[in-house]
Amino acid sequence: MSIKLSIEHFHGFIKILKSVINVNEKKFVDECICRIIKIKKIEGGYKIRIIEQELIDLILQVCGDSETRKIIGCVFSKDLTIPQILNECKIPKTSGYRKIENLIINGFILETGKVLSESKRISKYRCVFDEIKIEIQKNNVIIHGVVNNKIFDKSTSMVLTH
Repeated sequence: MSIKLSIEHFHGFIKILKSVINVNEKKFVDECICRIIKIKKIEGGYKIRIIEQELIDLILQVCGDSETRKIIGCVFSKDLTIPQILNECKIPKTSGYRKIENLIINGFILETGKVLSESKRISKYRCVFDEIKIEIQKNNVIIHGVVNNKIFDKSTSMVLTH
């Protein structure tokens, strides 16, 4: 199950748990999230440290591909449609669409709205992070991401933790 799909179904899972075993929702969410990430409020957003090894491996895998890095870099600071991303990154359509879809499924890029193009409404996307830092030390990989307030506040899972 992807990160995005897991998050989308998390609230349903909590409701079932709450009805079956009367779990404290806030405490449960905090415990689940804290095993995956650590969140710290900073000026203009939130600094998120990834601590779950599978998520670290996924981020390293994504960042290990040069075309995927181009896509992520392209949507760090602006909202773009998929054709705009492919054009700006100068990557082939077939592999580009596949890589963008993978980034969407794994929650690296988010839909930020729609735009009218040739009488069709098409989605615009942006990277969930404003910044990603990967630090490699002896036997340790540390990944920090900065998420701006707007994206963080829209995240129902993150709002539950604060």
